[in-house]
Amino acid sequence: MNSTKQKGSKKLRPQPIVKLGAVLISVAILSACGSSSSSSDKDDEHAETHIETEGRLAVFDEDAQALKVIELEDGNVIDSFALDGTSTPRLYSLPGQRYIAAIQRGDNLVSFIDSGLYTEDHGDHLHDYQEAPSLLSFMLTNVKPTHFEAGEGRALIFNDGSDESVSSVSVFSAASIADGETLFEVNRETNMHGAAKLIDDNLFVTHRDASITDTTLPAEVDRYSVDANVATFEERYDAKCPGLHGAGYNHETLIFGCSDGIVAIDLHDEDYSATKFGSPESMDDGSRIGSVYAHHDVEALVTKAGSQLFATVIEEGAVSYEELILDEGVTALSQNFTPNGEFFWVVGDNAKIYLWNAEESWATSTSFTISDSEITSIFVAPSTASHQLYVLDVNNQQVITVDYESGIIEGSIDLDFTPSGLAWMGLPEHDHDDEHEGEHDHDD
Repeated sequence: MNSTKQKGSKKLRPQPIVKLGAVLISVAILSACGSSSSSSDKDDEHAETHIETEGRLAVFDEDAQALKVIELEDGNVIDSFALDGTSTPRLYSLPGQRYIAAIQRGDNLVSFIDSGLYTEDHGDHLHDYQEAPSLLSFMLTNVKPTHFEAGEGRALIFNDGSDESVSSVSVFSAASIADGETLFEVNRETNMHGAAKLIDDNLFVTHRDASITDTTLPAEVDRYSVDANVATFEERYDAKCPGLHGAGYNHETLIFGCSDGIVAIDLHDEDYSATKFGSPESMDDGSRIGSVYAHHDVEALVTKAGSQLFATVIEEGAVSYEELILDEGVTALSQNFTPNGEFFWVVGDNAKIYLWNAEESWATSTSFTISDSEITSIFVAPSTASHQLYVLDVNNQQVITVDYESGIIEGSIDLDFTPSGLAWMGLPEHDHDDEHEGEHDHDD
């Protein structure tokens, strides 16, 4: 059983005539490699080219139905891109943070924006570039693109499909979308509101049997091996996961949320064995685990059931749950691990950020207020180059910059449009003082 297809359903759009926003961007390439002939310039030819930048934010403007790019140094809109379709997109950063994906589920469209910020490895040195952002001509056109997952160098989107079309998984990288193609796709047998995780050379993807007619949620998990961008079916797990929704993994375990507990797959076992565990004892009646948050280097995964959060550890064939307690009456609006895995953060509807130190006890948290105004709708984007979270307060039309390590609100950006969606784009974090010997990772 092998359901694969090279390259994705795609569409090339006509290149738009772009009108710049309030401020024109200047192309800032600080030096050009190999462009000089003097002896002193030859010494600099292979010197590091380091650009100091806080990065850029992508925010959707619902009034103009356009994606705005904001320069964080001054808070100005530097470009605006009208998207095909009529639905509001969800925005996600691809591995490397150069590109973002704009997913319009209602329009069966995924568009990609190039931030213009990227680093190239020139063998003996790293070279940063700061150029104008652009809308790529490449689009994905699968039916109901929904769940997005960014892994190490590759990303994927689970396409739910419809009554007339099966679901599928589209796998791509920064390099492949720049080339106008996906790496590979895997079609499923039915439509479903499913999920997939690509871990090393294995693709774990949900399965919904056609006999399940009362829900589009799957109840089983399949494993494919991946070699040279060809996916080959290996097994369907016996461990059942009714009403499967939510998945996440660290360096040891992959977890799927079920209506009656979780299914955990051992990533260190050569057979990738799966075990079914029950729900937390303190979980509210009528609730179920529906979301999983994880970081590769953190032992505990965080599972969410309704308004409850649990630090979840799988060890020696057993599961332990420790509930993460917010202030009474507070609802979590957004949550996840920081990019370095040091903290797990929660933004509550009381305009507070709660932080648990993932390297210490999960029993207590610190918290601080980020706004004097009521917050009911937010999007959060972390920077991978600093200790900053950018919180889009939709109701008050502003982006709040938070240093989560110090607990300081560093400022805010007022927006003159109705915003929705947020993604950070910028240069990867790397030590520019290192000696480079051609062993650095290239952008995928």
